[in-house]
Amino acid sequence: MTKIEGKRHRELLKQKEHLEKNRPHDIDAMRAWKHSMNKILQELELFK
Repeated sequence: MTKIEGKRHRELLKQKEHLEKNRPHDIDAMRAWKHSMNKILQELELFK
């Protein structure tokens, strides 16, 4: 993993942790949250 890839990987993990701690409770916000989380998880899969 290059230095840039490592930095991006750490950023994604921080974003994921932030989203996990700040999960919304209303439906519209939950849809946006789910979309953001899916994007992060997809990109994290690329690092495996």
